[in-house]
Formats: sequence, structure tokens, C-alpha cells
Amino acid sequence: MPTLTTDKIIAKLNSYFTDHQYVFWYDDKQEFKDIIDSIAQHLSPVKLYKAQADQQFKSKIDLLNDSDHKYLIYALYKRPSIQENYLTDMEHYSKLFTADATQIILEELQLPEDQLTFVKQHSSYFAAKTRRADFVKYWSSAFEKTPEKGIIAAITKTEKLDMNELLMKVIAAGDTNNHYIFSFSKYDVLDTFWKMVMNYLGGEVDSEVDLKYLVERIFITYLANELNNKLPERFKKYYLKQQDNVQIFIDRFADSNKYQQYYDNCSSTVWRDLNLNTVLKHEPAMILTKISIFEEINHLILAKLIAKFDGKRITDYEQLLEIIDQMLDHTRNNFNGGTEPEYKFLRYAAELLNLKVPMVDDWQDELNDYLDNSYKIDTIYRKSLLAYTNIIDTDNYIDIKKTIDRYYGNILLDSSVKQWNETFNLKDVPAELKQERFYHNYVRDVRERVVVIFSDALRYEVAKELEEELNSDDRLTMKMNHAITVLPSVTYMGMNIMLPHETLKWDNKTFRVKVNGENAENTGSRDKLLKSYNENNLAFQLKNVLEMSSKDIKQMITSKNVIYLYHNQIDAKGHELKTTKELVEATEKAIDEIKQAVQVLRTNGITHIIITADHGFIYQEKPIEDKDKIDLQGQDYEGNAHLRYLITPSQINVMGVKNTTMGISLNNDDFTNVYYPVSPNEFVARSGSKNYVHGGSSIQEMLIPVLDIKATSRRSIAQPAEIKLAATTFRINNLKMNLLFNQTAPISDTVLPAEYHAYFTDEDGKLISNNIIIQANRTGSAADRTIAITITMQDMQYSLDKKYYLVIEREGSAEEPKRFEYSMDLIN
Repeated sequence: MPTLTTDKIIAKLNSYFTDHQYVFWYDDKQEFKDIIDSIAQHLSPVKLYKAQADQQFKSKIDLLNDSDHKYLIYALYKRPSIQENYLTDMEHYSKLFTADATQIILEELQLPEDQLTFVKQHSSYFAAKTRRADFVKYWSSAFEKTPEKGIIAAITKTEKLDMNELLMKVIAAGDTNNHYIFSFSKYDVLDTFWKMVMNYLGGEVDSEVDLKYLVERIFITYLANELNNKLPERFKKYYLKQQDNVQIFIDRFADSNKYQQYYDNCSSTVWRDLNLNTVLKHEPAMILTKISIFEEINHLILAKLIAKFDGKRITDYEQLLEIIDQMLDHTRNNFNGGTEPEYKFLRYAAELLNLKVPMVDDWQDELNDYLDNSYKIDTIYRKSLLAYTNIIDTDNYIDIKKTIDRYYGNILLDSSVKQWNETFNLKDVPAELKQERFYHNYVRDVRERVVVIFSDALRYEVAKELEEELNSDDRLTMKMNHAITVLPSVTYMGMNIMLPHETLKWDNKTFRVKVNGENAENTGSRDKLLKSYNENNLAFQLKNVLEMSSKDIKQMITSKNVIYLYHNQIDAKGHELKTTKELVEATEKAIDEIKQAVQVLRTNGITHIIITADHGFIYQEKPIEDKDKIDLQGQDYEGNAHLRYLITPSQINVMGVKNTTMGISLNNDDFTNVYYPVSPNEFVARSGSKNYVHGGSSIQEMLIPVLDIKATSRRSIAQPAEIKLAATTFRINNLKMNLLFNQTAPISDTVLPAEYHAYFTDEDGKLISNNIIIQANRTGSAADRTIAITITMQDMQYSLDKKYYLVIEREGSAEEPKRFEYSMDLIN
């Protein structure tokens, strides 16, 4: 559509054609190339001829051959000299036309007349139609005093020229061959850019200004603020005055998913180029925890934490845990991602070395203590192994690893097993704790349909972790019971005797327990035995259930009474173990699969689920030395020794070995002996030494969970924890806004931990502060649930007449964020 200025051009050209057949228009700057066709359409009856510089003679022939029409001859080149112009004779009886494109561009850009000089000064930028379109798209009335900002916004495609977004884009483009800096320079807005940046960050534009130096100044200013300006004198020259704006920029840069990689690169480059490792390595670890902008700080802190381990002794134990917890609590996206296993390993190692097995009078007291507390020893050791396997470079941690392996194996585990066997006798186990009585105690008299999940080697401490994770579901009600296995504590004993039975008998030929005179070694035979008690009973593999559709599951369980589901994750890996990682990950996977199974069963109408195991296990990583082995070579006995037990009708007498009988295990008169070490030691066996073992007598091998779960298929009523803003004046009167929030209820099965974001915006939704993460995950009293935060406002010009908002947004929520209107009391 013609503008006011193009209308004038059209009118002028039409007036020329009143008296002339030809009008020549030389546009060597190509200022009207994009609109010449539109102009020509409004010239009547006139044809447009686009002349080419190297085809003058052809142009002349073309024009003379069509002498009946008028022509606007538009040439995108400079008018040639007379000697070189083949069209000179035609120009003598024609008319020459020139036009000022600036006025047209001004109207296209919708700028007022007082910006005409600006447009002329930047004609090279406005020469392209696409660049003019970008300028219009990103223009803001706020740029009127400095219209060059419009060009910068258009080049970088930055809405409202948000300074933080602008800086992130420019920095992300690199400090060499930066296409933004090149364009700023090419279109004469580079000085404006640097003035904007330095005005925002509080620096002076001088000869040393460049992007690399700017990034160094930003990071050093932020670092100095974190360390209360306690940096060597040589860094003072880097300081920027607007520390609040520096903080906001770094916070947004570091927390940005889009720019995280560029932030990491900048952070590492500044750390390396300014040799900050040397500057900070002498600072105490507690001081270093304040630093949140350099990933490399982890290596300094970890080195100091490692130094606190002196064999089994730990210097400053409480401080070490505090430092680790602070580092693990960092919420910044870029921070701590790669070193979390190292911190966790050191924490578990420190906790383990600080533990002792309590001295008790008998095995019942040890059992009670283990149920309440000491099971955590085995959990912590297992978790330390999991963390260690996730450390990429273990060179700095291998000595600590060897220390905790020896301490766990030689002290903690050794004390626990020996103390257990000092007084333990299988015949003393009361009926309510006997594994052989499992069906009688927990299944037989249940009136509703019940599903029992038997997870091979799901020892008690693993089940406690499972219980803790399931406990957050308000649709589940749980009670953790327990039982003591028979001896030997192995699958072919445990799985069989937990079936319904009238008689149990040891078959020395097949080395198996027969149930009611029948074999029960696989799912098919167990299903047959269950159905002999009730045709609506069922035995099945859990892995198959997890692969079934909901329709198939419902069809399977319809009219069923007792369902036994068999699961084998831990024991399967344990016996074929090649690496530690396989076992600890199998344990985590077992927990995940059982959690999944509980939800699948619950959603398909199962209201009663019992989770149990056939036996536990011992796992230790200290080397199995000859002194840890019991050699039975001099003994005269029938049968083969296994690592943790020997089944034989023969009598042997070996120091450090006790025995029971199959009759005691199976509740019959079988006098076949079951021998076992009274320590974690192993028999010399054909299978060789192993770190993963079971079959013997220890609380780790014999204590099995019986986790009784009542479930409902209703929807969860659990809701994310809510936070409420405490009393406030609703006025922004400081660049550091201190706010208090109250978490309305403690975390429970119906109140789930939640993460909130708190920040300020202007009335247009533009972010004007940093973004603070609030973790609503507290328990305890109302006083314990008070959360204090500080939001840093951007140091900039504010209008006292505009509205501003505190925004509270819950992570992952589709609901509209809460907005609280604030008035502005800051004096610019």
C-alpha cells in the first residue's frame, strides 16, 4: 500500500509523463528496489523497464522497438558518464528523476519526523526490507530517546530489549567472531550497546571494553559479593558497581536451560584464565560453600573434605556433614550435577565410620535394636557403594573406600554376626516369627483377596527403604512386620516353606524341600500346590504381571483368592555378580519394580498386598582373605560345603562353627545337620569366595520383611504443600526485598513436597528481579515451617505510577501463578 511519501513520488512521476515518453531513474543505492514494482503499478499508462548496467545497448534497442509506449526506466546502477552512456541521446528528450528514500523508510518504520536524521545516519541498516521489518517488530516507545536501541533489539531479536536476555544472547555468541558485535559495529550501534551494558552493570566504557573482559568482570563482581569483597587487591579493577544487576543477570544466566551450556563455558573460562583455583584453594571449606557460580569449586571443597578422613577417624565430623548438606542443597541447574555422587559417598562414608554396633545381652535385644535403628548400618554401606559406583574418577576416593570396606566388614558386620550367634538358637524363635509359619500367620485367615509378592533376597533394610518410598502415597496403609528364616537361609528352603503345607521334608537326594510330599521348585509346581488348597489360588511371575494390560490383569485376578507373585531381581544379580554396580543397581531396580507392582495391583482392584522375601544376604567389599575362610578339609563328612553353610548327616567339630538340624527348620524329626559359621567368614567351597553370600546365620541373612499393605483404588487426596505470604506492606522500598512465607501444613502422606518460584514483574509481565526457588518440604511446627527469602530487584528506572507484581508460581503446575500487586517506593 502506498505511503504518503510514495504518493508524492507517484504524483511527480505522473506529472513527468504528461510531457515525456521516457523517465530515467538511477537508484545506485538500491533504496527503492523493494517498492519499485508497487510504484510502477500506479503509473498509467506507463511500463516499467529495469535496465542492466552491462546491457545498455540492448536496453536502447528494446525501448526504440516499442515506441508506442511510455517507460519508466529504472536502473540499479550509477548514471554513467556521457562517454560511457549509450542512452545519452534518449536522455536529452527524456526526464531524469531522483527521490529521497529516507522519508519513505521513516514512514514505513512508523517513526516521527524528528527521527529522520537517525534514519539517514543508519541508512545502511535500513536498506534491507527484512531489517526494516525486524526494526518495526522489536521497536518500543521506550527507545525514542535512544533509537539505536531499536536496531540492537532487531539485530538480536530481543523483546523490549531486556538487558539480561540481550547480554545472554551476545555472550552466547562467543568472544571471538561474535556476529552480534560484528553487526553492531557494521551498523554503527556498537557504542550504544556498550553504553547500555555499562550503564546497567555499573562500569565505564573505555579502551579495554571487550566481551571477554566484560564476562570476567561480571563473574568476579558476583564472586566478590559472595565472599563479602574478600578478594586480592588485583581483582578490584574488575568490580562493577551495580552488584544487584550483576546478581540478577548471573542468576538468570545460570538458571536458564537455553543458555546453560554457554554459562558453563564462561564460568570455566573465567576460572581458568584468572587462575581462581590458586586464589581460593587456601580458603576454608565452609567459606567456599558460599560460592555458587563455579563448578570447579566442588573440586576444592571435595579435596578439603577428603583431607578430614584420617583412617577411621574424621576431623570435624559435624562440620563435614554440614558442608556436604549445603553442597547437596544447591538448586542451581548448572551446579553440582557432576559431583553429587562424590558428596554422597563422603557423607555415607563419614556416617558409617561414626557408627558402632551396640552391645546387647541376647539375640532378641539385637533383633529389636536392628528393627529400630541398626538396619541403617547396612543401608548406609549399600548406599555408599551405590554412590561410589557413580563416581567417574575414583582415584581420590579409593583409600576411603578401602577404609569403609574394612570397617564395615571387620568391625560392624563382624560384631553384628558374632553377637547374634553368641545366643541365637533357631529352636528359640517364637512361632509368630517363624518363616515356616508365614502362611499360617499372615495369609490363611485373610478374608479378602490377598496378593503376596515374594522378592528373592529382599533383605529387611531394603524393604525399609521401599516402605519409606511407598509411605508418601495416602492410598496405602502399611505395617512392617518381620520373620526369621530357617537355616540354611536360601531360596530352596524359604520359598517352599512359605507355601501352605501340612508337612515339610528334606530330600537329601535332590537337595530340596518337599511340600506335602511334592516338589515345589518352580512357579508351575507352586501354583499346583496353592490350587490344592483352593482352586481359586494362583502362583505367577511378577515380571509377567508388569507386562500385562489392565484388562488382562483384571481377567487374571477375577474370582482369585490367594495370589503368590514371584520376583527375582537382587538374588539373580547377586549370584552372577561381576561388579558392585550390578548389585546396588539391582537393589534399586527391585525397589522400583515392586513400587510399580503395588500401583498396578492397586489400580486393578487389589486391596491387600503383602511383600516379603525368602532370605536376606551379606554383601561386603573387603577382600576375602584366607584367614576369613573355614577349611573343612580335615573333617570326615558327607556332602559339599557351601560358602555359608553345610548340610550333612555327619557330625563335625570345628571352632567358629555352630549347627542346627533340618528338623528344627522344617518342624519335623529330621536330624540332618546344618552347620554355619558364627562370624561372617565363609567355608572353603568349590564355588570360591564371593562378596555376595547368604545361607548362614546372621541378622542380615535371616531377618526378612513382611510388609502388610492395605490399598484403595480411589484417587489420591494428596496435594502439594502450600505457602502463604506473611504480613507485608506490599511496597517495593528496597532493592533487597526480604519476604516471609508460611508453609501451611507439614509434609505428610497427604501433603507433598513442592517447589515454588518467587519473582517480581512489571505490569507488562517483564521480569525485574531474580527468580528465587522456595522448597516447601518442611515438617514440624508452624515456626519450623517459616521460610525467609530475599529477592534482588533490578537496579533501573522505575515509574511510581505503574503497577508491579510479586509472582508465586508452583513448579509443574498448570494453574495460574498467584500475583500480589505492589506499589513502587524506590527513588531512582
